Amino acid sequence: MKSVREVDCKHNPESPDTETVCSLCQSIIDYQPRSGFQPYLRIEEHERAMALFGGPGGASRRRWATLSANVEHMEHVQWARLEGEFDPIIGFPSSPREFEALAEAVERGDNLSLDQESMLREGIEFVDGSMLRYMDSTWNLNGVPLHGLSLAIVFSLMGRREARKGWNIPALLLGIASVNPNLGGQHPLMQRHHFGRRELRSHYRPLASMLAWLSNRLRVDRTLSMDSAECVPMMAWSHDIQTRMFDQQPANLEGMFQNALSNHPPGLFQAYNTPWMRAWEALEGGMQRADTQKWAMDINRKNVRLRVRTASGKLRLIQVPTDPVLWAFLTSITLSPLNSEAGRLLLGLQHNWSVPYAEPNQPTAPLIKSLEFYHQIMNGLDTKIFVQHARALVVGRLGHLYEIAVEPGQHGAPYTIQHLVDVEPNVKFPICIHSGRIGDAVPLGDTIGGVLLSMVNDIEACQDIGSLHELLDNDAPFGFSRRNIPVDWLDALGVEDMAPQHRDIVRNLRWYRERRDAEHERRPGRGLHELLIRNRHNRRRSGHSERWNSRYHARFDRDGTFPIDDVVSAWRTTVPHYVPGISGASQHGEFFGGFHEGYFRRRYHHLMPHRRFDDVHDEGDVRDGERRWCEVFARAWEVLVHQPLGSFVRIPNDDGLPLSFEHAALQVTVRSPLERNFLSRIARTLGYVKDDEQGNDSIFIRRDHPRPNARLQLTDLLRDTQERQRVRGAPPRWWNYVDVVAPPAEVPHFRWQLQIDHTDDRRPNRENFHNWLNRGEDGLGDLFG
Repeated sequence: MKSVREVDCKHNPESPDTETVCSLCQSIIDYQPRSGFQPYLRIEEHERAMALFGGPGGASRRRWATLSANVEHMEHVQWARLEGEFDPIIGFPSSPREFEALAEAVERGDNLSLDQESMLREGIEFVDGSMLRYMDSTWNLNGVPLHGLSLAIVFSLMGRREARKGWNIPALLLGIASVNPNLGGQHPLMQRHHFGRRELRSHYRPLASMLAWLSNRLRVDRTLSMDSAECVPMMAWSHDIQTRMFDQQPANLEGMFQNALSNHPPGLFQAYNTPWMRAWEALEGGMQRADTQKWAMDINRKNVRLRVRTASGKLRLIQVPTDPVLWAFLTSITLSPLNSEAGRLLLGLQHNWSVPYAEPNQPTAPLIKSLEFYHQIMNGLDTKIFVQHARALVVGRLGHLYEIAVEPGQHGAPYTIQHLVDVEPNVKFPICIHSGRIGDAVPLGDTIGGVLLSMVNDIEACQDIGSLHELLDNDAPFGFSRRNIPVDWLDALGVEDMAPQHRDIVRNLRWYRERRDAEHERRPGRGLHELLIRNRHNRRRSGHSERWNSRYHARFDRDGTFPIDDVVSAWRTTVPHYVPGISGASQHGEFFGGFHEGYFRRRYHHLMPHRRFDDVHDEGDVRDGERRWCEVFARAWEVLVHQPLGSFVRIPNDDGLPLSFEHAALQVTVRSPLERNFLSRIARTLGYVKDDEQGNDSIFIRRDHPRPNARLQLTDLLRDTQERQRVRGAPPRWWNYVDVVAPPAEVPHFRWQLQIDHTDDRRPNRENFHNWLNRGEDGLGDLFG
């Protein structure tokens, strides 16, 4: 087991290395409390963003002109260009001259006449066949509302012929209307926070914008040339991912979206080969998480605006000129993931537009001296302190484990202390050992050294720190059970060798006193209060702590010691590498931490609980959510329609069993009475009659032709199920169901999609349940995702 004396660092007196700086020292050097909008970007990323607009000096008009000239040939602009320099408008509501007069009136802010309002209701036709109308104070493109866009903004883009020539105006309007989905929406996008306002977390915002753009784009394309069989699965997939994002709030956003990408409908990225869709397709998970304080772009009644940083670190809105190049560029990088190259370019523009970035300072002489001081402390306590990357593990006097890291902590502290309850998987709870803010007069190395000393001698420190005393009183040392602690283990703690005042503290700890007190051992019932305390404590314990308790028993029975070395070795494998600017504490995307996610899940009335307890597939799977109703059951309907007379279908009577057909290999797990009732009713609508029951299945045989109103009954059934499941914002389910035809004379050829096994994955057995539960970074959350 590597000792802290062996850490290669030029600040370590025991190390011969004179060049290397260890990760723990580097985290202390890099630590700088940030206020306001301070995303972590590398120096080259700052410089690249500043090179595009020429730096924050000079007039704003010059910066915008420089940015437009530098990006007009980039892919983030070319997506919005037409193949030629021609007018994208091919159909004016009256005449081109009257349209120009209308544009001038809007630009002046005049009240529109009745004829001009009628022109806007009649609509403007574009070269791609789409129609833009203005009705009830809202623009809509082929019936799809463009929330947040006013008359002034739209006409500033397309009012002048020379300005709009060569540009795909409908695509630009769809993009700019999606950069902030909250604008004009009936339900603002929000997620529940433990504290503070309920709003969408920052790193979810680009995904929400992209999904809003994708949904609107699909709804428009469905009215143009795209077939329902192509667009409906994509719309359902987009809706399911958005529901997963709001309902479950996964901490690992990148991992969730990567799972969803593996299940995306065919043709999604081929149909929409835009720069931001390519960035989402190539998204990779990483330790770095880029955050924004608010939506990067906003729209008011007159202008498109961008949020940029001020000298104090706050954000302010600046006006974006009406230039299609700038609109296309900002739309593309805003719809891209923050961790992508385009997303970090957006952060660089926001951070450096008005005020340039500040280069990191070199460590001062007092700070370097404090680094040497805390290395000396660790070397003197090398049997109690262990270091891995930028984290330290401290073993307390009684065997409690504390993980310490240099990062923003509670009450403004420059460090975090977490009580380690279990390892692999790690279960830990943050604790605070001070109140108020820590001053800057003491070098950070001295502060961390003092924290290490306090946690090593936690029995002494708990006399002045109430929260630490409460922890020691309620929680037994690592590897100990809550009850029935062997007396030999208590003797091995060395309580009798402690100072008298420390000995008295330990003897009064609840878990120690209860085990030593023979009278308490003989009393089986101790009242409701003691029961509640015990249950509260047991709820905090990890389900895997019994594993370490067994290892403690085995080692102690063998040689009378505790396997601290095994615990440290296991802990080292769980510590991530140090990345400057990245905090290892619970990120804002987590909901009370992954461990409590199962207890504190919150649902909103306008969101459907799409996934059931036995639904354990990846995000976006065709068997789940709206894709289940828009694709899987649509395929079952297609098989029922095209089976000849005399064919049968097996509908299970119990949940969890598969639906099967005579002439197709398609199988679907029936999960609920709602689904079973739906399948039975559409079968009867198509001429199937219940003939017999075999085992757990009802046999329906096709005896007749479909009813005359079969399609209408299907539509009513699907609408009723969608309303009963409280689905909002999803495409109508009946769009993707084939039309009713007469039964064929013989068995037709069924396409390969009707031969797929869509049954649910088997749930894990009880023995492997905990391993399955923690198979990913989201833990229990995947059950409901």
